[in-house]
Amino acid sequence: MQRQRRIKKQSKVKVSWIITLVILILLFAGFVVLHEAQKPMVTARNQTVTLAKKYADLKTVQAFYASNLGKTYYSVAGTTNKRKPIYVIVAKRGGNVTVVDQSSGLSEQRIRSLIVQTKQPKKINSISLTLIKNKPYWVVSYLNSKSNLCYATLSFKTGTVKKLIENI
Repeated sequence: MQRQRRIKKQSKVKVSWIITLVILILLFAGFVVLHEAQKPMVTARNQTVTLAKKYADLKTVQAFYASNLGKTYYSVAGTTNKRKPIYVIVAKRGGNVTVVDQSSGLSEQRIRSLIVQTKQPKKINSISLTLIKNKPYWVVSYLNSKSNLCYATLSFKTGTVKKLIENI
């Protein structure tokens, strides 16, 4: 009788150790997958910041953006060594660097409030800076009130809508 209890107790301990080990392995695998999935964007950010520091005299970085409208652009918002606020837009292919003075257009916060006022989105997914025909534009991805995906391309200087895709 006592031997049966000992065997049951030992099997329960083994099962709990196996379950704990499986959970730890799954957590570690999830961490590795997440880390590897973020690696390309981290690399792109580091390369963009390096180019911005080299070619645009960037000192501090406040934000990083990525956009893909046929061409991929990575952008950083920050200030120069002379404390001038700028955006630096770098093409993924070719690495062309475009420097835009932040005061010459609308900020991300202004674009966000403009979209909220005009479209009343349920959620804004992302806002990024891009170039179209060598001119800066804001690209906004959001979910409308019916949870449909929408994209708006707005002029950097005025905030007027260049292109609007709704209810995807």
